[in-house]
Order: sequence, then C-alpha cells, then structure tokens
Amino acid sequence: MLYGNQALTNGSDGDLTRYRRQEVGFVFQFYNLVADLTAAENVALAAELVAEPLTVDDVLRDVNLLERRDHFPSQLSGGEQQRVAIARAIVKNPKLLLCDEPTGALDYETGKLVLRLLRDIQKKHGSTVIIVTHNTAIADMADRVVRMRSGSAADVSINDNPLPPERIEW
Repeated sequence: MLYGNQALTNGSDGDLTRYRRQEVGFVFQFYNLVADLTAAENVALAAELVAEPLTVDDVLRDVNLLERRDHFPSQLSGGEQQRVAIARAIVKNPKLLLCDEPTGALDYETGKLVLRLLRDIQKKHGSTVIIVTHNTAIADMADRVVRMRSGSAADVSINDNPLPPERIEW
C-alpha cells in the first residue's frame, strides 16, 4: 500500500509508528481524553508528537472551545469533550483524519455541529476526513462513500452533490 509516494506495506514498526504519529489524526467514539489534563493540555499532548503542529489556541478556537481551554474533561459536556478530541487530532495538522463514530454518543444538534466542524476542518486544512459510522444518513455529506460488508468494500460511490451537514436528517 502506498501513501503519497511512501510504501507502507512492508514498513517496519518504527516506520508505521512515524506515519501514524506524523500523518494521521484519530477521533475516537469515546473521546479518550486524559482526565487529569485540561482541554488545552490534552490538545498540547498531541502537538508534542509532530515537528510543526498547529497552535493549541488556534485549534481550540476552530472547535469553538477557546474559552474552555482550562477546563478538565469532567467539567465539559459530551459535545465539548468530542470537540476537544477533534482539536487534539487536528493540532498535528494531519493529512488524514480518521473518525470512529464521531457523532455516536452525541445528541442530534451536537452531532450536526461536529459534522459541520469536520467539514470545515477538511476545507480549511485540506485533510482527507474518513468517517466510520453506522449512521447511513451521514453518507449524504460525503464526497465518496465506501460501504463495507464482512470487512471488505462492498460498494464505492461518488457523491457529486454532497449535502451540507446542516441539511442531513436522521
């Protein structure tokens, strides 16, 4: 498998670790924030992994949480925690942003806010955003949809007219 012009298929553990550290941002369904660190510290932790991160305050501003930068995860709502998790992923300025059920634990309105945020990040930073979800309605906002079945791609389609996240209904 190639990523850009870099072969990953036969990469050593070190090569693959460097690739994940430098090129990929991860957004997990259950946030995985460090409870004893503030929002800003959780984001700064990821920034330390790369040579040229974005600034912590800039990404917290991007996710509309700059004023909550000194709050601990227990002081944040679920939607705020998810936005901190997104900020932590994008502070590395990754080329690839992998999101596992980013709206799964959120209410409808907060879920739409997170989808809008992911679309904005894709546009602003030029990242490729991959959303893994069981919520098929989210496919309406995607440029490309890959449907999986039994661990394999069952169908790939191009969406010529992706909907803005605000127009998605589920």
